[in-house]
Amino acid sequence: MKFLNQLLRPLSRTLRVASILLAVTFAGLCQAQAYPERPISLLIGFPPGGAFDSVMRTLAEELSKSLGQRVTIDNKAGAGGALATQAVAAAPADGYTLLAAGLQLGTGPHLNKVNYNPLTDLTMIGQVTSVPVMLLVRSDSTIKDAKDILALAKKNTNGITVGSGGVGTTGHFGALMLSNALGVPVVHVPFKGGAPGLQALVGGEIDMMFDQPSGVMQGLLSGGKIRALSVIQEQRSSSLPDVKSAPEIGLNMEKPLRGWHGIAVRTGTPPAVLQKLNVALTAAVNSTAFKTKVDQLGLDLIAGSTPDTFQKYYLAEYDRWGQFIKKHKITSE
Repeated sequence: MKFLNQLLRPLSRTLRVASILLAVTFAGLCQAQAYPERPISLLIGFPPGGAFDSVMRTLAEELSKSLGQRVTIDNKAGAGGALATQAVAAAPADGYTLLAAGLQLGTGPHLNKVNYNPLTDLTMIGQVTSVPVMLLVRSDSTIKDAKDILALAKKNTNGITVGSGGVGTTGHFGALMLSNALGVPVVHVPFKGGAPGLQALVGGEIDMMFDQPSGVMQGLLSGGKIRALSVIQEQRSSSLPDVKSAPEIGLNMEKPLRGWHGIAVRTGTPPAVLQKLNVALTAAVNSTAFKTKVDQLGLDLIAGSTPDTFQKYYLAEYDRWGQFIKKHKITSE
């Protein structure tokens, strides 16, 4: 009898473990089937009013329709978007706290200490846009191509002043690459966001600026206050077909510059919830309202993005810009 008990004891433990796993799996499936049962928060790591915020607010409205629950916006600005990311990484992995994902996820952890693991703590739901970066000048500027930039550099012994929306942004990277591409001194002038930088450009405080499309930029472009010299990529953008590519104006930049927008959650969120979110996101991206907003801002729509595809893209961006930041010894100060 004792021998029989010894044989049955491991089997009993195995059955208990299997029962626990079955119960957990069943609970997860029930939770996923009921999801969402209450409003969902979408955290944005930047202040209201910018293009990122505008895109996400329109997306939230459409997600609310797709999911049948209100998706509310929570602007948790600070630390280059890291405060919002850290809040999502610390939230329950239940799909009720979403993150407005952008290029800051690929650059910020290389520039600042963050309280989450960028490689393991975030799971991407889907990408919704790809964002061109433009080189801008005042409308009355004589600059039309790289030769004109070189001429200005020879004239200005202190270097060309190039604005950006802040340290560690695509604009900052653009200023650095411009200097390297043309072999001229460039004075990078960071602002607290794109809008103040654009106003400084209009006011003649800086010579040029790199920035992503926004409502403020579109207003200045259509009002004839500024001109777009090029998009910083090999080919023209489908959303900005009249703006020349970098090679067309004689610029051979080290890397193409593009931002992106998407949605992420904390890793550990049930797969069925991830699937529901992705289906809802696909419906939202294909809505007339969202397509109209993206077109108004001059962004490229990304439809049909899967969690796996977006996860791979995010990790590739993290690695790509990490190498760039390390190579050029860029710091947050």
